Amino acid sequence: MEDIGLEKLEEDIQILKLPELTENEKNIINPIVAPTSGLRIQILDVSIKDDKEKYILTKRKFYLFLRVFKAISQQFKERKNNQNLKILIVTDNRPTKEVLLQYCSQIFTYDGYEVYYQQDEEGKSRISAPYGAASVALYEDINLIIVLTASHNDLSWNGMKVYFDYPIPLSGDLFKNISRKALELKEIRLKPAKHITIEAEKKNNDYVVNLLSKTLEIKSIKGKNIVIWPYLGKARGIVNLFKHYGANVTLVEEELNPPNPIKNLQEIKLQKIMNQANSNIALLLDADRDRIVLYVKQNGEYFTYIPNEIYSAMHNILAKEYGKKVINVRTIPSDLRGDDTSFINILTGVGYKHLGVIMYFLLGIEVDQSKIDTAILYVEDEDKNLIKINNAAPLRQQIIKLMKKQNLEKESFLMVFWEESGGHTLNILDVSKNSETDEYDFSTDFAIIADKYPVPALVLITELICRGSVISESIDWTIKGINRTIPAVDEEKIKIMKNFEVNDGKKITINEKNYEVHALSDNNDMIDIYQIKSKDSTLYFRPSGTGPDVRFYIFGNVKTHLEEIHKLMEYIKNKFK
Repeated sequence: MEDIGLEKLEEDIQILKLPELTENEKNIINPIVAPTSGLRIQILDVSIKDDKEKYILTKRKFYLFLRVFKAISQQFKERKNNQNLKILIVTDNRPTKEVLLQYCSQIFTYDGYEVYYQQDEEGKSRISAPYGAASVALYEDINLIIVLTASHNDLSWNGMKVYFDYPIPLSGDLFKNISRKALELKEIRLKPAKHITIEAEKKNNDYVVNLLSKTLEIKSIKGKNIVIWPYLGKARGIVNLFKHYGANVTLVEEELNPPNPIKNLQEIKLQKIMNQANSNIALLLDADRDRIVLYVKQNGEYFTYIPNEIYSAMHNILAKEYGKKVINVRTIPSDLRGDDTSFINILTGVGYKHLGVIMYFLLGIEVDQSKIDTAILYVEDEDKNLIKINNAAPLRQQIIKLMKKQNLEKESFLMVFWEESGGHTLNILDVSKNSETDEYDFSTDFAIIADKYPVPALVLITELICRGSVISESIDWTIKGINRTIPAVDEEKIKIMKNFEVNDGKKITINEKNYEVHALSDNNDMIDIYQIKSKDSTLYFRPSGTGPDVRFYIFGNVKTHLEEIHKLMEYIKNKFK
C-alpha cells in the first residue's frame, strides 16, 4: 500500500488533501451507466513476478473510496438533519477489507456517527452482503449500512453497497447526489474510531428460522451430510444456520479467485470432497453470498444447478407438491420455466431496486418517486400480456381479481423476488377480505427485506432435495437458459442501446430466423432492456451495471440455444456497436 500522506490537524484529527481527479477517475465515481447494485472499482493494481501475483493499493485508487465514503456521510446527514447518526459497516473477506473498514470508520467517526461492527476478530467486521443489507430493517435504530464487497469479481476489486433506511440498494437521484458530492471534495478529515459490536448475524439467522417456520417444516435436513464451499471466507452465518437445523456440515476453506462458483467450478475436487464426507449435496457461494450453485449427486450421477434452475424448480415443487400459491416477481432476464405454476407473474428490470419497489407496492409502503421513475415494472395479465405499471393499484387489483375468480377471501401467498444471477428474497403476503368493508387487506408479519436474501431459499431447496424432490424433474429441459457477454465500455453500451432502438416494434431476421423486437422501458420511458422473441425462443440484451459488458440472455431450444445466442451477439456487435 502506498503512503497516502495524512497531515496532523489536531491531537486526534488527521486531514487528507485530495488531488484533482482525472476524467477517468470522475467516470469511475460517477459512471454514465448507473450501477444496478452499488459501486465497484478495481482498487488493486496487479503485477506478476515469478508466476506470483502481487497486489498494490495505490493512493489514487484508495482516494476514490474515501471520497465516496465522505459523500455518503454528507448525504445521510442532510437526510437526517444530523440526528440519529448511526452506521453499521461490514465487509466480505477481500484483501482490502481491513484498510477500507478502518478508514471508512474514521471518516464517519469524525462526522459524529456511532460506528457499529459485526462481532468478529479484532479489526474485522465480516458478514454476508444479504445479512448486512437486511440489518437496516432488523435494527430499528441503525438506518445506514455500508457493505464493502465486490461480490463475484476478482479479488483485485472492491466496492460498496449502501442502504439508507430500507434494505434496497441506492439508485436514482440519491446515488447521483452522492457521486456529485464525491467529485466536489477537496479534503477529508479523519478521527480514530471506537466501534460498538453487535451480533447482526445471529439476528438474521433468528429471522430466517422464524420465516421458514411459517413456510415449510424444515425436518429432513437433520442428520444429512452437506458440503458448503464459500470460495472466500467461511460463510459463518450460513454454516451456523444449517447446523441449527441439524446438518453435518463439511466446510471447504480453499479460496478461489475469482470467487464465482458459476464461472469457476472445480468438479473433480468437489466430487472427492463429497465422497469423503459421504454427502450428496454441496452449496457453492460467491464472496458476498448472493451468487449460488448447487452440486447434487442423484442416482450415482452429479448435476450442477445454477440459480435460474434452482429457483424455477423450487417454485414449481412448492406450488405443485405443497399447494403453495406463489407471487412470482422476477427480473425480466430470469428463467420463465416457473411462470406456469405461479398465482401471478410480475416482471421487473434488472436489479433489486426494481424488485424492491414491487414489494413495497404490495405492502402499501411509500416509495421514493425517483425509485418508481427509474424502475421497469410489468404485471402479466391472464392472457400473458405485459401491462406496464407505475403504482400499486393495478397490481393489487389483478391479485384481487384472481382471488375472486378462485373464490379466495383469505390467502397466505409466498412472495418470491429473484434474479438469474443468484439473488432471491422470500416473504409471506397475507391477503384477506374485510367482511365489514369488502376491501382487501395486504400485510405481512415479517420485516420487509427488499434486497437479495437467498439464505431462506438455500435452506428450502436443500430441504426439498432431502425430502426426495428432484430438480431435474421439476423444470422443462427442452428449454435451456444461459447468459453471455460482449465487452463494451460505457460509451459503447449507450451507443448499442440507442442505435438498436430503430428496431423497436419491428421484425428482424438473424441467421434466417424471424424475431419480434420489443423495448422494455422504465417509467421515464428510458429503454433498459430489449426483448427479441421468436416462435420458440426468447432473448434479451442490456448494458451491464457491474462491469464493462453488454449482457445477453436466451431461453430457447436446448439443441440450438448456444448457436442462437452467439448469432445475436455477432449481429449486435457488427451492426450497432
